[in-house]
Formats: sequence, structure tokens, C-alpha cells
Amino acid sequence: MQQVELIVAMLAVIGIVGALAQRVKVALPILLVITGMFISLLPNIPAVKLEPDVVFFIFLPPLLYLDAFNTPWKELKNVAETVSLAAVGLVLVTVFAVGAAVHAIVPGMPWSVAMALGAIVSPTDAVAASAISKEVQLPKRLMDIIKGESLVNDATGLVAYQFAVAATLTGAFSWYEAGTRFLYVAFGGVALGLLIGWILAKLRTGLQNRPVEIVSSLLSPFIAYLTAEHLHVSSVLSVVTAGLLLGWRGPRMHTSLTRLQTAANWETIAYVLNGFSFLLMGLQLRPILETVKIYPPQQLILWTAVAALAPILIRFVWSFFFTPVYKFLRKDKQASWKHLFVFSWAGMRGVVSLAAALALPLTDSAGQPFPYRDLLVFLTVAVIGSTLLLQGLTLPIIVKRVGFEPDNDNSEEKERQARLFLSREGVRKIDELARDNNIAVDDPHLQKILSKHLNRVISHISPSAYDAEHDQMWLSIQVRALDAQRKVLIAMREKNEIDEATFRLLQNELDFEQAHLEGKTPD
Repeated sequence: MQQVELIVAMLAVIGIVGALAQRVKVALPILLVITGMFISLLPNIPAVKLEPDVVFFIFLPPLLYLDAFNTPWKELKNVAETVSLAAVGLVLVTVFAVGAAVHAIVPGMPWSVAMALGAIVSPTDAVAASAISKEVQLPKRLMDIIKGESLVNDATGLVAYQFAVAATLTGAFSWYEAGTRFLYVAFGGVALGLLIGWILAKLRTGLQNRPVEIVSSLLSPFIAYLTAEHLHVSSVLSVVTAGLLLGWRGPRMHTSLTRLQTAANWETIAYVLNGFSFLLMGLQLRPILETVKIYPPQQLILWTAVAALAPILIRFVWSFFFTPVYKFLRKDKQASWKHLFVFSWAGMRGVVSLAAALALPLTDSAGQPFPYRDLLVFLTVAVIGSTLLLQGLTLPIIVKRVGFEPDNDNSEEKERQARLFLSREGVRKIDELARDNNIAVDDPHLQKILSKHLNRVISHISPSAYDAEHDQMWLSIQVRALDAQRKVLIAMREKNEIDEATFRLLQNELDFEQAHLEGKTPD
């Protein structure tokens, strides 16, 4: 019963903090981490333990899958080279740089243990990047790179983590074995994700039962994850690859109503899982502080500063040194300093790093305590906290000060042309079907439908066919008219003028119409 009460209490906190985040315009993950830290320091608050398996199995697969599902693979393909370099090269450089820095300042820490910390904090967090990106407006290509990097760099970090831990436990390390293992894990994860995504797309396309299709959508990330775990390939890349493929095939798999309901379900699930993961992260503060009391405070402050600043500095060095050199050798156009600076500052760490730290073995192969385990967990929390709070809170300010030019991708004109094409196709098909069914030209139903589609064609013929302010006024009028209808409908139910089934039917129609009006650009 205590666990049930704890879950309910955490849901309440997530709801309250979520409402507050909208008012203060701060990314929800940051406020949840701060709230969790504050709660953990209150007296008489029981410690809440975060199990690594919970993160790796319950939180990570669906959140990675959803991000991948909503990421167009063509856009990721356009930045694949940059993303691959960061996801492999930058991660490995971070592993060695952080490991070397910590090894140099912590007396007696073995290289393998220091490298384990470097591997733990090397990958950026996809969940944090996705959540914080909603609060800032970045150039599209830059945002694609940041999100793409965070989606795939976990695989490199986790492989490095496994070998660093194994070297600590056994005292042996093989570069050849590490290299071949990485290739197997990475390419195996991608191949498996493609296979599972293809199989799931085939199975889900044939489903005609909407609840079953929604359940199969929710199960998809776990199928990809668990299969990869059993085959010992990258579960992260398996989930991401399957998500990208299913996202591309989605329009052919679902009916419109299933798509609407599935999207709504996923939105709620993602919100709750995001909330739990970041709140739990903050709640680990006091239990972790209790484990490092044996170290002098001044040493902890120094070690914390080095561990927290090293990943940030390495990211800047990578961006401003390696990236320009690489582009020069490739004879590519150099990125602007604005893009390089924001990319460097957007390397938030998150719940995956904490789960990896908590998953460190308690003992080595000889039955002795794992060296410096408590310190590694503490330093991981320090890195996560510094990147989320320092970088996450200041990123919107920096983006505003830097002042990016708006993307000149002609997206509005492309959207107008697409709408015009679809409206013309609607008119053509209606006319064709009316002729095939011998429907009279003056049939009122035909005239009503044709009028609707012809009005859309006219509005999209030229960019000046409507102005935004005037159209927004009419949109507001339509929404207010729907609100008035809804009030009358409720009054009719209260007066027993309609039964409950009729009320729900008409209410759903009004809800769908309002969602249609509020969820698209004017047409």
C-alpha cells in the first residue's frame, strides 16, 4: 500500500509542477529535478530508491521510441554524418577526457574506475534534449543534430561502460575485443531494429481492432528492447531504429481515428514517464549524499567541479576544434560560431547516466566492494544536476541573446502548395465519383461538399488569399460558437431532453470539430 500511496503522491507532484512550469516558462524536467532534490532534503521523508532496471526497461524504451517515431528519418539522414561523429567520436573523447581528469585528482582511483565514470556521463540524454527543445526555438538543422545525437549516442556510452566495469572486475582489457564488440552491438542493434520494425509494421497494418492496435503500439518499444537484450545487441539502437521505421510507415498502418487516439495515449504516457524519471532523479539526492560522508567536503567540492565541468569543456573543444578541422578536410561549409556554441551548451545528461551509475556492481570478482562505487554515483548526480540546471536554465536565454536568423526553408509556401494540391485532388475525386454514381449536378449534398473543397482551393491559390489576423478572428468566432453549442447541449442533458448516449455522441462531434479548428493552420 505504501508504494501505491507513493505513486499517487508523485503523480500529484508531477501535475502541480507541470502547471507551474507552464506559468514560469521553465522546462518541466528542470523543475521536477529541483522539486525532487528539495523534497529529498526535507526531514522525515522516506528515501525513494531508483532501481536501474526500472529505468532501463520501463522508462527508456517508450520515451526513446516516441522520440524516434516523431523524428522523420529523412531529416535524420540529412545530418547522419554529423550525428554519427558526435555519437561515436565525441562520446569516446568524453570517456577518456573525463576518466583522465578524475583519475588525476582522486587519489588512488584506478584507470578502469575513472573510465567507468567517463562512460556513464558521456552520452547526452534524449529525454532531456526533447523536453528542453520545446522551450527554445533553434534552427531546424541544429535541433535535428542535437536530438539525433542524443538518440543514438547511448549505445557508444553503454558499450564503453560495460568494458570499463569488466576491466575493473577482472583486471583485464582488450582493445580488439572492445572494437569488435562495439561493431556487433551497434550494427546488430540497427539490423534488429529494422527487422522488428518491418515485422511490426506488417502485423499492425492488418489489425482492424482499434484497442488492439493501440495496445500493439504501446508494446512495440518493449518488443524491440527485450529482443535486443536477449541477443546482446544495442537495445537503444534497436528501439530507435524500429521507432524511425514505424514512424515512417505510420500513415499506412492506422486509420484516422486510431491515429488520433494513439497519439493522445502516447502524449499522456510520455508526460507521466518523463515526470517520474526526472522527479525520481531529484529524489536520489539525500540517499546519495549519505554515502559520501566519509570524504572531506573540500575534496568533494573539487572532485564535483572537475567531473561536472569536464564534459562541458570537452564538448566545446570538440565543437570549436575538431568540427572546423573535419569540415576543412572535407571542404564543407563551416558552421557559424552561434551553431557551435549552442550545440556545445546543449549537452544535458539525464536519467540514463544515473541508471548506469546505480547499476554498478556492489562487489568485484573477489567479493570486495566495487572501488569508489558510492563516489561514482555521487559524481554522476553532480554532472546530471549541473548540466540540467546550469545549461538547461540558461539555454533559452543564450538562444535569445545569440539571435538565430529564421530558417529560410520556404516551409510556409511548401505547405500552401501541398494544401492546394490536396484540395484540388479532393474536388477532382468528388466530381469523378459523382459522375460514376450518376449524381445530379444540382444535388444539394454534392453542392455542399464541393463548395467546402472549392473554398479551400480558392484560399490556397496565392499566399495573399487570406491574412493571418483576419483568419484568426474567424477561427475565434468558430471556437466561441462551438462553446455556445456545448453549453446548450449540457443544458439539454440536465433537462432530460436527450439521453446520455445522444449527449456523448454530440459532445464527441463538437470536440472533434474544435480539435480540428485549434490543431491546424487556417484553411
